[in-house]
Amino acid sequence: MKKIILLTLLFAYSFAYSWNSFSQEIATDSTKKQTLAPDSVALDTTWRITGAANFTFSNVGLNNWVGGGQSAIAVGTISNLKLKRETEKSIWVTQFLLQFGMARNGKSSLNLFKKTDDNLQIQSQWGYKLSKKWNLAGSFQFRSQMANGYLYIRDSEGKEQRDKLLSRIFAPAYLQTGVGIAFDSKYFSMKYAPLASKTTLVWEDSLSAVGAFGVEAGKRSRQEICTNLDLAFQYSPMENVQFSTKLGIFGNYQTLTQLDVNWETLLTFKVNKYLSTSFSTQLLYDHDVLIPQDDGSQKRAIQFKHVLNLNVGYAF
Repeated sequence: MKKIILLTLLFAYSFAYSWNSFSQEIATDSTKKQTLAPDSVALDTTWRITGAANFTFSNVGLNNWVGGGQSAIAVGTISNLKLKRETEKSIWVTQFLLQFGMARNGKSSLNLFKKTDDNLQIQSQWGYKLSKKWNLAGSFQFRSQMANGYLYIRDSEGKEQRDKLLSRIFAPAYLQTGVGIAFDSKYFSMKYAPLASKTTLVWEDSLSAVGAFGVEAGKRSRQEICTNLDLAFQYSPMENVQFSTKLGIFGNYQTLTQLDVNWETLLTFKVNKYLSTSFSTQLLYDHDVLIPQDDGSQKRAIQFKHVLNLNVGYAF
């Protein structure tokens, strides 16, 4: 607990110092612009906002189809928003990500809509520039999901029913803070935080009672002092094609041989201003999470997800 309090105070001091510097920069921006020579180029210190909202839909309808198969319907959305402000001495980036999808396979009278994608993330990083590409950084990340997740069973009539609750909003949720050093270039970025904290929240009594997601049975949260490494790469191999990948490695100082991994990739093909196709993957391994198996047992395992979408949306 003392370590957690110390880390919290250190991060609060770092953030307060950063905010003070940030406020001073805002106050002096207009003065600097007035004193620049006529042929000088001032750095644009206003907030730059970019983002995109995409929606997907697919439907397969089969009636007396001798080749076999099942009717299916699926809907989804992917939305992101990025806010960035850069001055001569600092850079501040905040990002919001929302992903959600649902699908139903087979007859509507027998099968339920089940979620296929559910991701809510908020990330913010403030950096003090040491050079053009290196900076001292403090970061915050929140990650959870929005809808309930269940195991499903069928009743005596073959109808699908919800069985065991697996997750809900804030069960789990993850809060991470860190202080360290960051590198940023056109294609590659890196952030290493030797001093970081991770809080796992399980605000659902039925899940916390059994110690789900690594919390102690009966507890609603778990705190860890850790080290964290984030690597990112993005590249456009050709016009209208964009590839990006992110790798996050998390290590608890008490169990450094048991690393948690989050690896995401995204390949996007832009058709025109409103249409695009994307293929994404995510690999997760959390040593503290036990995965339910078909035989009713639980064990540690690699989680993997892939999503192929035809998107209709708009970017700004």
